[in-house]
Order: sequence, then C-alpha cells, then structure tokens
Amino acid sequence: MEINFELTEEDFIKFNLYHMENSPSQKKLYLSLRFALPLLCAVPIYLIETGVFRQSGLSWLTISILFAAGWIFFYPKRHKHILRKQIKKLLHEGDNSSLFGKKTMLIDEKYIKIFDEHSSETILKNNIKSVKIYDDLILIYLSAITAHIIPIRNLDEATKKQLIKELD
Repeated sequence: MEINFELTEEDFIKFNLYHMENSPSQKKLYLSLRFALPLLCAVPIYLIETGVFRQSGLSWLTISILFAAGWIFFYPKRHKHILRKQIKKLLHEGDNSSLFGKKTMLIDEKYIKIFDEHSSETILKNNIKSVKIYDDLILIYLSAITAHIIPIRNLDEATKKQLIKELD
C-alpha cells in the first residue's frame, strides 16, 4: 500500500495539542492550573481586601467567586492559545523544514517506510506502540512521545479504512 500526503506546520501543532491533551502529566498540570490556581488566588483576594483594607466582606466574596469562575470558564481556550503559540515559537527557532512537506508511506506485511526528499525511515510494524485516530489526523506512535503524523485530508475514505486495517 502506498500513501502520499503533505505534512504542514498546522498538522504538527495539532499533533502536539492532541498529545498534551492525552498526556497524564499534562492533564494533571492543566487541571491544577484550571481549578487550584484560581481558588488559591481567590482566598487571598478576599482576605486582603476584607482584613487589611477593611472593606465589605460580601462584595469581595462576590468578586473572588467571579474571579475564580471566570478563570475556570475562560482558561481552556486561553491554555490552547498559549500552547499553540509556544509550539509555533519552537518550530521557528531553527530549520525544521524536513518535518514538513510531501511524504510517501509504503506499507507491506512487516515494514512501514516513510520517505521524502530529505530523509527515509523504515519501521517494523511490531515497533508501533499505538495508533490514535482523530477527526483530522492519524497518529502512529513509536514511543510515548514520538509519532508519525498522517493528515486525513489527504486520504479518501477507502484509503483511510485500508490504512487503519493495515496498521492494526
């Protein structure tokens, strides 16, 4: 089976976002930033304004609750925006042109060969740790942090099904 596809910077960013959403350590960090941080900040806001400045407790309780609720509600979108921006910065720090562009994947019974004008890689099918399928990407994990990215936009439905069957 032969598959031709083009990998873009946006595909690589999506891969990293998907990976971070599913990583246990990143989930833990995300949850603590989303829920624990606003609660840790809301309590001092309330205590400082009511204790030190002797202002109305009810109004500052309301402000503290609104702050925490606003943070919890708006943080997921902000978090994705920050991650996307960091990934783009990392991609533009050096020459990463070999990551992107037109690639060809050849699959036979034992091997997967992926090549482009810059490089070639041969992988034993037995070395595939997992295959994750998203709406726009198929990720072939070779380790916990290394994966080959195949954009689905380059595949018709029959090719997609055949690829998934070959990788199982």
